[in-house]
Amino acid sequence: MEIRHIDEALALIEGRKEFVVKRDADYIAIDYVVAFADSFDDIRRAELRGIKFYPDTGAIMARPFHKFFNVGEREHTLPHVLDFAAEHMIMDKLDGSMIHPALLRDGRVRFMTRMGITNVAELAERHASPNLLAALAGQLSEGVTPIFEFTAPDNRIVVKYDDSALTLLALRHTISGVYLDRAEVEAAARAMELNAVRLWERPGVGADLVETVRAIKGAEGVVVRFADGLWVKIKGEEYALMHKAKDAISREKNVLAVLLDGLADDLRPLLIEEDRVRFDEYAARLQAAMLKTAQLVEDAVAAGAHLDQKTFATEHLRDAPPWLRPLAFLVRGGRISALDAVRQAWRKHCGTQAEVDALRPLLGFGWSGEGVEE
Repeated sequence: MEIRHIDEALALIEGRKEFVVKRDADYIAIDYVVAFADSFDDIRRAELRGIKFYPDTGAIMARPFHKFFNVGEREHTLPHVLDFAAEHMIMDKLDGSMIHPALLRDGRVRFMTRMGITNVAELAERHASPNLLAALAGQLSEGVTPIFEFTAPDNRIVVKYDDSALTLLALRHTISGVYLDRAEVEAAARAMELNAVRLWERPGVGADLVETVRAIKGAEGVVVRFADGLWVKIKGEEYALMHKAKDAISREKNVLAVLLDGLADDLRPLLIEEDRVRFDEYAARLQAAMLKTAQLVEDAVAAGAHLDQKTFATEHLRDAPPWLRPLAFLVRGGRISALDAVRQAWRKHCGTQAEVDALRPLLGFGWSGEGVEE
């Protein structure tokens, strides 16, 4: 699909809230933040995955990967529908961040992620040697967008990489969207003094290939590129589970729900070491906060044990915090322990982040996705 101007892209997403337009002094980025069931019913919208335009003229600036799907995720990617007898190649799917360069109006080459010049993009620029920048400027001037994967110990998603690396994945004509062939990718990688993404020997086709890839350990999976232009992803089951676990703990309400439901032992083995340490710290702090709160409930109940129910409610608990009153009645009635009463009450606050925030005075700490916050 040919795209020359931002107006063509904006017309495709009019009224669609899942797409965002980020306007910067040096570029405009269009990307989707969530995929609804019909987001890509119009296949042209698949191109709006981090595409960049110049803010002064609206002309296209750079064009990273289009949106493509996992095997089995859409009708056209079901294993029995895919024609593995047709020409195709299988590439490593690296577990890092997609990076592409863009040529700014002032002549500088800058690295960008889907949303533009971000912290990750700036980390990737550690690889921006004079030779690489010159090669990238040449490609971009000729209307080609190089697409890379940035992997590094300080940019870990799930898979652990010992060294920082920039790997060339593809070359794409910026206006037409046509992908260059493998020989051109390898030649460009040599000129850039970088590696091109590794190709797989074909371990099987169809269901055999899918099962082979889903059983792999310590890697994300593969990308299959068909000669007719179709791209699909296949991910290892281990990776999929670990990525799902990582995504789950990115939101505090999920972390809190897992712990209050007693499911920590199911989640912990799926977390990478750094996330597991942060998760355990939050769990320990949560346990301490629950015990402290439960003790306040027990003390209030014990102090009014000699009183009748009416006096207990109207006099003894008159100045008690609103959260304590219902818990004290439950515990006084002997139906539940103070700790279980706290657990059940807090579990009702896991629906939204706003509900979790309402617990903050009792928790005394928070969760940013990067760990415990005071």
